[in-house]
Amino acid sequence: MKRPIWLSLILLAGMQILTVSHLEAADTIYQYNSNSPQLGDIKGYTKTELTLQRGSKSVKIPANEVQRVRWDGEPPQLNIARNQEQNGNYAAALAEYKKAQSSGSANLKKALQFMIARATAKSAQSNAADLDNAIKLLSDFIKANGDHYQFYAATKLLGEAYLAKKDYAAANKEFGTLERSPWKETQMNAKNLKARVLLAQGNIKGALSAFEAVTKIDAKSPAELASKRAAQLGSALCLEKEGKQKEAITVLDQIIKTADPQQTALLAETYLRKGDCYRELGEAKEALIAYLHIDVLFPSQPAIHAEALYHLSTLWGKVQKPERGVEARAVLEQQYPNSEWTQKAAGS
Repeated sequence: MKRPIWLSLILLAGMQILTVSHLEAADTIYQYNSNSPQLGDIKGYTKTELTLQRGSKSVKIPANEVQRVRWDGEPPQLNIARNQEQNGNYAAALAEYKKAQSSGSANLKKALQFMIARATAKSAQSNAADLDNAIKLLSDFIKANGDHYQFYAATKLLGEAYLAKKDYAAANKEFGTLERSPWKETQMNAKNLKARVLLAQGNIKGALSAFEAVTKIDAKSPAELASKRAAQLGSALCLEKEGKQKEAITVLDQIIKTADPQQTALLAETYLRKGDCYRELGEAKEALIAYLHIDVLFPSQPAIHAEALYHLSTLWGKVQKPERGVEARAVLEQQYPNSEWTQKAAGS
């Protein structure tokens, strides 16, 4: 007997509801360089991969390819919190992450522990008073979750926090762990970070040699190319410190031409160092243009943005626009009250 149209419509609607409910209940893995998230049930993970069950099929996803995971049952406001963190609004992100800690699965709670540590570490980049807390949160996460898929991401953040604190031995220890990861781009990144330690210690020649070694590594994947450009940036920074600003600018311009626009942290620092070089050469107008790129395009990089605002506050007067300098200083004081650059502006 032929099914009535109204009954077919009801059955179709019911199937759609069931399908939507199933999708909403699934864990979702978002990967770098992919516009198609993978849905399923995460059955387990190690520090190098996640296992996703999709029906009768089991898929292994390398941890270094995972941009983020949306866990089944997580509150919808976490997406807003992630966006807040990405935009540099760490206080707002932390407030939402902490609210979500009271509920959810064990996997979600572990993920939130990492997200809170990560946002705190990023906040510490423009507020050194947060460094000790960031180090504690990251250390606690790593100790409790030695086989978590965010292990290497947490290790990198911990090493960077130690570097900012000028605990070079501890930083090198974490970067050494990072260098022993199974992925080429992560190993390259670890070498870059070790070179940053040498640079912070005043060993410019040693740092330049280390950065140049990374630039000579054959890079194929987008992540490997990103690590190679980070090494080029390090080399430019060494050239600048050696008083070779014009040579450094040539390298920095090459990075700007070739870098992926999504590499915002890399590009922000590239423009910062370009501004520094021009400022040291006494070319105020060119320096202003470089620093303005950061103010307009990369305000989500708080440490770099604060430094750029400080230089803008001092440079505008040199091109007969002191009122713009006052505006830049006001933004610096309002957005980054605890930054070293705000303190420097107050003492000038």
